[in-house]
Amino acid sequence: MAETNTMNFQAYLVDTFRAMKEEPVILILGGLLVHLLTVASMGLLAGPLIGGYFLLFILYLRDNRKPTFNDIFSGLQQIANLFPYFLVLLLIFLGFMFLILPGLLFATWWLYVLPLMVDRKIPFTEAMRLSMNKVNEAGFLMHLVFLLLISVIPFLLIDMVSAVIPFLLVLKFLLPPFQAGCLASLYIDQFSPPAASTFPGQENYSVSESRLAPLSGQEEADDDTAADGGNIAKTSNTTPVIDDDRKTEGNSDVPEAEGENSSP
Repeated sequence: MAETNTMNFQAYLVDTFRAMKEEPVILILGGLLVHLLTVASMGLLAGPLIGGYFLLFILYLRDNRKPTFNDIFSGLQQIANLFPYFLVLLLIFLGFMFLILPGLLFATWWLYVLPLMVDRKIPFTEAMRLSMNKVNEAGFLMHLVFLLLISVIPFLLIDMVSAVIPFLLVLKFLLPPFQAGCLASLYIDQFSPPAASTFPGQENYSVSESRLAPLSGQEEADDDTAADGGNIAKTSNTTPVIDDDRKTEGNSDVPEAEGENSSP
């Protein structure tokens, strides 16, 4: 998918609800489990746990890969790379502690950090740079509105409705898959697929290698042709110059040599 500077909020909602409708058990229960484990770890494992949940959505929406229960914990395979995401959350939390505005600024700038880390397997510093550049390029205000639509506003609406109908408080269980699905759909829309992706079951697959493989025979032929041309040029350039007298002397010696070889 080509990169774009526009947002289609309706498409992101449609993608998310379609995924939740087709895979309700894995996405809803998995999101609840990830949320509980993240809280139990005091946010230290937020990167591997939430990252694996994001990757599940990304592969499902982008590659139509059916999710499994084990995919929920796929982020633990990248724990060394995803663990520093805790530092990003800490900076966002500290930003909210100082008049809220810095927290909103950081949360918006670094909206794509975790999807980039888990999907492209890049360090968090590089993901922070790419995320900030994309947010500034596509529009900071649009990303801020998106962040409010999937985080603050749903919480406020559920709290208001559940104050009248307490049973509707269970809608908060739908927030993790709703938020992850919308962000995964936005990420797919804003970022092109990586040049060489490594997904579960495709560890040895490389797009660049697969495209270059059919050309190996032609490249080998071109190398042979170039080598032959080089040998011909080398031969022509290294041919010794023989004087006419030496040439005549060499020709006169040939019959004698042949005569000596033909004698009994």
